[in-house]
Amino acid sequence: MTGTNALVLVFLLAANGVNAEDWLAEAERTAREAAIHGLTARGAPQSPWTRWTPNSRLFSGEIPTQGWWPMEEESWRGPVFFLLGPDSPSAALRATLSVRFYDKDTPGYAPIKKAVDLMRRDNAATRRSMTPVRPLRVGLGLARTFEIVETRRLPMDDAPSFEEEIHQYVAVIPVGEAYYLVRLISSRSTYLEYRDDFVRFIKSLRAVSGR
Repeated sequence: MTGTNALVLVFLLAANGVNAEDWLAEAERTAREAAIHGLTARGAPQSPWTRWTPNSRLFSGEIPTQGWWPMEEESWRGPVFFLLGPDSPSAALRATLSVRFYDKDTPGYAPIKKAVDLMRRDNAATRRSMTPVRPLRVGLGLARTFEIVETRRLPMDDAPSFEEEIHQYVAVIPVGEAYYLVRLISSRSTYLEYRDDFVRFIKSLRAVSGR
């Protein structure tokens, strides 16, 4: 499975116990339906990174102009931004950065500490492990960052499937009592290739006035 059929996106923040497998299956469907075009159709990029603001004005931030494709969709929790990157070596997983914004009006909203605790819950079935929470100074203030590693069977809706070790970079960035949740999911075998991209993005993230 290659291209958009290979996409598996990062898991939802599940304050009300949303099933992770349901979310991954929905994400794969979204990827199949997405029309992703190479940047060559838009003309040659002027620089390796460019500042980007989604139509929803969810944020403003720097994204790569080569090898990654931005898209946005509306979910029951509000707009969610995806930056789709390269396939993993197995072609079963696409590196994907996602951005969501949570405030008290967001369905299933949880305060920052509770949200972080929920994301860091143990899961023996997927052999989940996590790094400690570390602060990182970014443009919006002080982010709480950590990493998650777990093993899942991919693809989720086709047979045969196989186990793949998945890595997540996670940043929770407070904006008052609200916060941005930024994740970058990839194969564990390639995650170090995306570390600098993740850090650059969260450091460039800005709220858009009037949102």
